[in-house]
Amino acid sequence: MEMVKAADLGHDLGEITAWSGRTPRTVRRWLGAFAAQGIGALADAPRSGRPVVADAAYLEALEEAAQTSPRRLGLGFDVWTSERLGVYVAHKTDVRIAPGWLRVLLGRARFACGRPKHTLGHLRDPEEVAACEAELREAEKK
Repeated sequence: MEMVKAADLGHDLGEITAWSGRTPRTVRRWLGAFAAQGIGALADAPRSGRPVVADAAYLEALEEAAQTSPRRLGLGFDVWTSERLGVYVAHKTDVRIAPGWLRVLLGRARFACGRPKHTLGHLRDPEEVAACEAELREAEKK
């Protein structure tokens, strides 16, 4: 579409190939298709290959589950992993997706994937920690 606009504005083949990064042959093909068939010729054609498995219904179920705490769904854990999320959504949609591809889909939907950081800091007694640190400082002096 941009190549057609550029040609309409008076840019020559060399200029269009320079900014578009396409070969002269490709630019001529698209401009010729537009001249012969109009705007419809510029539409992206269906591609060969494996059909899409993660359809709109799957993506909707994935997003809904990812935004919901596993505990609120009655599950026995607090944090989603890609495996757990994939199994849960597969149970709801009958579509199984590999965990790696599931992370790609989550990234496209602007979800952040990462590892949870588990700490035991909330179980520490601050007074005991201070006493232990004082003992360590004393030991270092000796």
